[in-house]
Amino acid sequence: MRRFLPWLLLFLPALAQVAVEPGWVRLVPPVVPDTAAYLTLANRGKTPLRLVGAETPVAKRVSLHRDYQEHRGGHAVLGMRPLPYVEIPPGGRVAFRPGGYHLMLEGLKRPLKAGEKVELTLLFQGGLRVKVTLPVEMR
Repeated sequence: MRRFLPWLLLFLPALAQVAVEPGWVRLVPPVVPDTAAYLTLANRGKTPLRLVGAETPVAKRVSLHRDYQEHRGGHAVLGMRPLPYVEIPPGGRVAFRPGGYHLMLEGLKRPLKAGEKVELTLLFQGGLRVKVTLPVEMR
């Protein structure tokens, strides 16, 4: 146990820096291969946090995205762009919600069911990993 205590003490400040507020995963029809996850991340620390990715056992990959709207030729064009990271400023919060930031669960390995719990591991720059469990909901 004594060998692991220094490592644990090294990660405790980082874990205390991240607060994850409740979120959810969008229920999609069984034939749809991708879905999105939403939550809010709060940075309780004095240094920026950089979310660089995520993992889940229910999808082949997870990527960070942000929805956008552009006007072209008098028409509104909606879409989403992949992001290399999302930065959470010191003392700040970033909401992942429909119409904004979201985590794309790409290549679902099986259909998800309403009420099921999906485990995600959030990956931060510097090696911090934070596990969250989100319910699958139809919204």
